[in-house]
Amino acid sequence: MRRFISIIIIAVVGVFVAGCSTTKSKDEVKGFKKFYHNTTSKFNGYFNAEEIMRESMVQLQDMHLDNYNDLLNVYDYVEVDNPQSVASELDRAIEKVSTVAAIHDIGNYVDDCYVIIGKAQFLKQDYVGAEETFQYFEEMFDPKNPYGRVYSKSKQKDTGRRTKKDVKKARKEKEKERDEQKKERQEERKELEDERKQREKEREQKAKERKKSAKKSRNSRKKSSRGRSSSRADNVKWDEKEAQQNPTKSKEEIEADKEKAKAQAEAIEQIEKEKQALSEKKNEEEKEKEREYKSQGEGAIFKNKSAYTEGLYWLARTYISIERFASAQYVINRLDEMAGLSDDVSRKLYAAKADLYIKTKEYDKALVELDAAIDSEKDKRKKGRYAFIRGQIFEKASNSSMAFQEYQRARKLSPDYEMKFNAQLNELKLSYRIGGTTKAKAINKLEKWLSENKNVQYSDQIYFTVAQIHLDDGNTAAAIENFEKAINASGGNPLVKLEAYYKLAELLFDEELYAEAKSNYDNALKLMKITDARYKSVEKLAKNLDAIAKNINVVRLQDSLLRLSMLPEDELMALAKELLTQQEIERIESGASAKDDQRKANIITSNRQLNTGRSNFFAYNPLALNQGKTEFKRTWGDRVLEDNWRRSLRSDATLTPELDEEEEEEVKTDFTEEELLSVLKEVPRNDIQKKSANAKIQKALFELGVLFRERLRNYERSIASLERLIREYPEYDKRDEALFYLYLSYYDMDNLKKANEIKQRLVNEFPDSKFTKLATDPNYAKSLLEKQMTIEKYYSNTYKLFEEGEYNQVIENVKEKDKLFPGVKDYAPKFAMLNAMSYGNTEGKERYIRELQNLIKRHSKTPEEVRAKEILRFLQGDREAFADILFDEDIDKFERADDKLHYVFAVVFGLGQRAFDQAKIDINNYNKKFHRFDNLKTSNIYLNQENKAQIVLIRSFKNKEEAMKYYDGYEKNKSEFIKDEKVAYEVFAATQKNYREVIKQKGVSNYRIFFEDNYFDED
Repeated sequence: MRRFISIIIIAVVGVFVAGCSTTKSKDEVKGFKKFYHNTTSKFNGYFNAEEIMRESMVQLQDMHLDNYNDLLNVYDYVEVDNPQSVASELDRAIEKVSTVAAIHDIGNYVDDCYVIIGKAQFLKQDYVGAEETFQYFEEMFDPKNPYGRVYSKSKQKDTGRRTKKDVKKARKEKEKERDEQKKERQEERKELEDERKQREKEREQKAKERKKSAKKSRNSRKKSSRGRSSSRADNVKWDEKEAQQNPTKSKEEIEADKEKAKAQAEAIEQIEKEKQALSEKKNEEEKEKEREYKSQGEGAIFKNKSAYTEGLYWLARTYISIERFASAQYVINRLDEMAGLSDDVSRKLYAAKADLYIKTKEYDKALVELDAAIDSEKDKRKKGRYAFIRGQIFEKASNSSMAFQEYQRARKLSPDYEMKFNAQLNELKLSYRIGGTTKAKAINKLEKWLSENKNVQYSDQIYFTVAQIHLDDGNTAAAIENFEKAINASGGNPLVKLEAYYKLAELLFDEELYAEAKSNYDNALKLMKITDARYKSVEKLAKNLDAIAKNINVVRLQDSLLRLSMLPEDELMALAKELLTQQEIERIESGASAKDDQRKANIITSNRQLNTGRSNFFAYNPLALNQGKTEFKRTWGDRVLEDNWRRSLRSDATLTPELDEEEEEEVKTDFTEEELLSVLKEVPRNDIQKKSANAKIQKALFELGVLFRERLRNYERSIASLERLIREYPEYDKRDEALFYLYLSYYDMDNLKKANEIKQRLVNEFPDSKFTKLATDPNYAKSLLEKQMTIEKYYSNTYKLFEEGEYNQVIENVKEKDKLFPGVKDYAPKFAMLNAMSYGNTEGKERYIRELQNLIKRHSKTPEEVRAKEILRFLQGDREAFADILFDEDIDKFERADDKLHYVFAVVFGLGQRAFDQAKIDINNYNKKFHRFDNLKTSNIYLNQENKAQIVLIRSFKNKEEAMKYYDGYEKNKSEFIKDEKVAYEVFAATQKNYREVIKQKGVSNYRIFFEDNYFDED
């Protein structure tokens, strides 16, 4: 027996030792050891990481707010304001799969682990990190890459049917055949595209012809009588019902909309045909590829193709997020052409393509992909979302009938009440547009929905829809009223409030109510993300209106106060009492509301205090709790937190009123004389105070006259302000200037008669004023400038000497300049530039560099400093130093986001690989010395290969402040950063998005201006 046991022990030890051998390669490991590593990988670290990812995704979805008044994002978890809220959990997931990939390297789950890492980075919105991970994954796990990790799996031993030489030859033939097929497909696509363009051209030509004929017949239609029934049979028939329901649209506009819808339908049909043809070819190619794989032996088929294709799918998603659309399209095309694509990836690919086409504004293609996504998707929530987006795209294209159908489809598909409700709102709005209902019926139905308790939280959206219907009808006043109701409604979606503020501001601006428009633009900006496409234009408009609104309010206030000053004392006191009483009522109402909020807060606080310890119970896990909450909402909708919530009658229903009973505070109506007078303290009581009020009005009217003209080009409002100023205040001390601006505004309106009248008044009243001379003498402005030309002439003569090559004389002139014009600093930077360039021509590069450096130190924040820096960079190797900024839009693509994640990057110019590697080593050593515990990582990328411009990226920093701390440290320790003083480089801080834009532009000329304007403004 003992002998038998000894034999068993020896055998087990032998198997164990053999299994632990480190000499075997990854592909040689089989049997129990392989099973152990795969099982441990899947059901330990990988499983836990997947659970964390799923819970984090649910939390992101729960944080996401949809703006139903704008085109929805295809994905409901990417547009969150604070992705850092799940960052720690996602980091845990990364840590777990990183451990799996390191310890169980010989298992089959390493590629899956890399996919999890990249997805986690993507969800954190660390798109640069995700891009690096998926690019590495793409290369290392490509089954066709002979240097990759899985190449040997697809090249296992041949079954003996063919030699390696035969297989290689056959593969080359197949590749050649596939290339030819690909070329044929491309030619077919080109032909189809040419046909489509030709059809579009023909449609556009027909539309132009219709427009011309419509213009010719418009006058004759206006003159025709209403009772001309006999001639109507000869005209083109059109939908009378639609015309009645859309009184603001002409017959031509309705016909144009119909033609547009028809063109869109034809384009979609053509895209679907092309897609079907490509799909059939792909199926044939897939079968051929599978036959080829099988002919190479059983082991040739890649065992986990789903992981590789999943990784490529997320790489495409990452490229879309960083706006590298061409790269995204390339990866998607690769996936489209791959054989054996998993059902899951195929299903998700439709949505990814739709997302790409929406971002590139190829809406017809997006519609096709969204339709395919709806057909293939199993999740009803996603189906409903895709249908809603289709409806929005059709509505954007003025195809109201198709939009109506898609919103109906979304309502039927989606289990989410909010989505259903918004789809229903859009159906009602579009039903009015296409003649399915009247305006009165539509608004009555919306008012009925307002009265239902279940829609209380959506009251803002209902009012917004009412406003849109009034706008469609041309009733601006009613639209403004309902946008205001949407803002003040109890609905909790700030995005609805944002859109209401924006729409209201636009309408008020069009009505020339600039002070009110300014207020609403400001409120919209507070809610608007800086990444919103409208942000910069709204910000600029709000700034332009700032001074205008202030002056309008000054005029209104002082006019009101002066009117009050004319009232008898007893009427003034009565008015003061009325105002104080109203303030008391508002105070009591706001106090009751505050008490109610405080009571709710106390209840919440008390409940939280009961749960002070840690527990594994699911309800104490915020991620699990959010996941459960979201699932509950999908099934049951939003419910009040109460017992017996499924019952129509609850036992506690009668208890609720008792909890809300409060003693009402009496409104104070007796006020002291001191309190009443405090209300009236701004009312002018004597001549001095009235004179001060009138002075404020005069100044405000003058500034409005100038601002309306200069900032808004609203010459009528400019004239109105200046005419009142001149009429009511003839003694105004800037009357001549006011008359001059009035003259200019009349002139710009082509009202030459009035312009000449004002000019004559200037001549009569102010014959010696410079403004009279400016209006009457074209040479006067020129003579004013000539008085300041002495130093300019000296500079001009010096510059001519430079052009003639008299460099030594230029240097002498620069030295003499301070003696001839002591204290005159206006042209100092220009003379310094001429001086530096002259030394460059006489003494060479080193002196040139030295003089440029002196110019930069002495004349900062001047155009010459910018030019000197460009020349300096060029001398040190940057060939892009003189790249012109052709479009302001290139700078406008950069956006300020101080609180977002930041990078620091160094752009190094003109180095060979060895010198660049040394520069990178210097930077790494600098980081170890000065930022040892900051966990900074460096990577490098070519910015522009032609010019040998390379980037060393240093990441990451929590926000602008942290990035600029690093930058300030670099400024103080430049000699430690890159030690070779001859190396030309620049250092910048940037957000992720701005860094990606720099890469896209392949240069820093535009970003340099943005960086200097936005990162040093606090100094």
